[in-house]
Order: sequence, then structure tokens, then C-alpha cells
Amino acid sequence: MKKRNCYLLFFVGFILLSFQFYQKNEVDDFDKERKLREVISKTQILELPLFLNVYEEEKSAKLIGLSQLINPNSRTDLIPILGILPDTTNYFTFLAYKAGDILYPTFVTFNKKGNLIDDKPILFHENFNIFEEVDLSYQTSTVNLSKTKRGLEITLLEIIKGKRYREFELNTENTNLTDSLFCQQVIQTGFLNENGKIIFDDKIIEDCR
Repeated sequence: MKKRNCYLLFFVGFILLSFQFYQKNEVDDFDKERKLREVISKTQILELPLFLNVYEEEKSAKLIGLSQLINPNSRTDLIPILGILPDTTNYFTFLAYKAGDILYPTFVTFNKKGNLIDDKPILFHENFNIFEEVDLSYQTSTVNLSKTKRGLEITLLEIIKGKRYREFELNTENTNLTDSLFCQQVIQTGFLNENGKIIFDDKIIEDCR
């Protein structure tokens, strides 16, 4: 009889703990969704097409609580938001700015319950893969957002000009020490898919004048 009562108590205890865990998750989901709606109400819906110069800080971006959605324990908001992308069905995507050497544009995407889906910069990473030492005389990096058949289209363009001091071939010991001027143009396209993920195509790297 005692053994039976122990099983019964264990079963009742398990049910109570499961119910409390379920209630906590329900509350957490509600808090995230409420916070998401609050942030959306404080920002603007962006109009497409949209053109951004990466190296110019967006003065109209606002600190309105996005970092607390990414990290609930965050006590400060260091992520300026420019706005929210239009015409999304299953998710919300914010165009925000993350701090690095510069403020660079980032897509931060949440599902309708406020859970983070993706947090990805829309910016070229280091492109000097063939240069050991360079002296830049000009650099520009732009982002163009537009609506196409495959969804929200992203076009990145970077142009860099300057002098390279050493050029080397990857995976070889051949090195040319002749100084020379260069102009490099990098183009990369991509799109935001139906799940709120950014899919980038391959980069196209060309010489320019």
C-alpha cells in the first residue's frame, strides 16, 4: 500500500511540475509577444525600394527596446532601429544597426510570438583576400532593398580604390613586391525567404576603373 501511495504522490507531483512549467512558458511567450508588439508600435514601416550607404550613420534610427527581445536580461538598448520591413506574413524583420568599426545594417527577424529567428548583418565581410597591405584612397559600401518575384531582394555593392604594396597568390609562396594601383568592385545579391532567413548568392568580384 505504501509503495502504491508513493507512486501516486510521484505521479501527482510530476503533473503539478509539468503544469507549472507549461504556465511559465505560456507567460514567457506572452511577454515576448507583448514586447514585440510594443517595439513595433514605436517604429515605422519602411517603404521600398530603400537605398542605404553603410558608412553613413542613420540619424533617424531609434533605441526602442530591441536588445531586450534578443536578450531578456539586457538592461540597456544599444541597437538603433531604422524601421520594420513591409509585407511579411510569418515573421517581423527589423532593419537595425549593430556597432563594430562602424554602425552596420542588420536584419533582426522574429516570429509572431517574439522568438528570434535570425540576426544577420547585411554587409560585406573582409574582401581583401588577395592583398597583404593596402592604402585605400576611396571606399563605398551600399545596400539596396527592393521587392522582386523571389521576395525582398538585397543587393550589396562595395567599391574600393587604392594602392596595394604586396600581392600574393593564396596557397603558394609566389610573391610580387611591385606596388600597383587597384580598383575592386564587389557585388552580392540575396533575398529574405518565407521563413525569415537571408539567403545570399555568390559574390562577384571585378576590377573596375
